[in-house]
Amino acid sequence: MITIVGAGPGDLKKMTYEAVEAIKGADRVVAFSRLAEKLTPIREDIVAVKRLSEAEENMDPALHVAVVVSGDPLFFGLAGTFRGRGIHVDKVIPGLSSMQCAAASLNLPWQKMRAFSFHGREPEVELLLKEPLSCVLLDKHFTASDLSKALAAKGARGVIHGASYLSYEKEKILSASIGEEISIDEDLALAVIEIELDE
Repeated sequence: MITIVGAGPGDLKKMTYEAVEAIKGADRVVAFSRLAEKLTPIREDIVAVKRLSEAEENMDPALHVAVVVSGDPLFFGLAGTFRGRGIHVDKVIPGLSSMQCAAASLNLPWQKMRAFSFHGREPEVELLLKEPLSCVLLDKHFTASDLSKALAAKGARGVIHGASYLSYEKEKILSASIGEEISIDEDLALAVIEIELDE
């Protein structure tokens, strides 16, 4: 049996009770290295992996395996990746997504926020231009500053909020006008964009 467990953004206080119980009750728990370290107060025998192939190698059909991921497994997460690879998942336990946490930190209602991921993908900045409110997952190859400049080059006006390490001790959230530099850590980063649309 395979359960994918969403651990939320990183702070154990933001995990659901169901997620904690799933980690405690599994025969084997697999998590990527940074997250595995954070989970040791719940369980110490977590198998820390660095690559998806290592996680797959630890999935034994005779065991109940919990694969723990940061954020929500269905928000640009592992559940979609497993589905694409034809790996059967028996249960998905949701977690707080980085988008939810960013919206809360910025006090922005997010029911109309559009979600995009440029993390490990080709940035399609044009998709953001008609959205008054959007959230974009980023990486070191396309940063919040890169996004700010790219939006300005396409004539966008408004505000960009950059966030990194949400809920960790080194959480950083900065806001700037679109086009300005916005220096946040490149790891675990996202941007929330408020674009001024013409009437």
